[in-house]
Amino acid sequence: MKNLLLLSTTLLFVLLTSVSCNNNDEEIKNHRQKVEAFRKQKDKDYMVPEKTMLTAELMKDFEGLNYFPIDYKYNVKAQLTRLEDLPKIEIKTSTGNVSDYVIYGKLSFKIDRKSYELSVYQSARLVGTDRTKGALFVPFTDKTSGEETYGGGRYLVMDISEGNQLNIDFNMAYNPFCVYNPEHSCPIPPAENDLPIKIPVGEVMYE
Repeated sequence: MKNLLLLSTTLLFVLLTSVSCNNNDEEIKNHRQKVEAFRKQKDKDYMVPEKTMLTAELMKDFEGLNYFPIDYKYNVKAQLTRLEDLPKIEIKTSTGNVSDYVIYGKLSFKIDRKSYELSVYQSARLVGTDRTKGALFVPFTDKTSGEETYGGGRYLVMDISEGNQLNIDFNMAYNPFCVYNPEHSCPIPPAENDLPIKIPVGEVMYE
């Protein structure tokens, strides 16, 4: 009887483990497809004169943007701590101007079991509006900045959620538009958003 119970428990554990692995594999597959579709659409948009962020010179030979390989590890869950008073901040831009933002909150997350934090911003003109899609802005630098990626950092855009959790997918990190056209005025990530690690996913420098 004991042997039968042990066998049943073992079989149940194997079954549950198998289901968990299959679900995770499916999630990773769906994530890859989502990122690849995003990249493909962006390349298409950059080939359209009315949508592109490229200079006319760059458009002549444009075949697509450059990226790190997709890595699901850098698709992380973050805890959002909202700031009630929404502190105002002026973020300098690549053209020497400033853009008005508020600090919407702090994002706490882990990579390789180590804790990190990023400030998440909202354009001052969106404060008090009903816009939720693409309403949050996370500019950041990391140990790839100035090497594999643009020295002025990269960006993430997120939707406002009702809960206190947000998903940070660094695979979606993209270059400021001034990388492709210096006439664009691009916010420079504040020093508080300098990550002390490499984030080897997302968009790299365009050659």
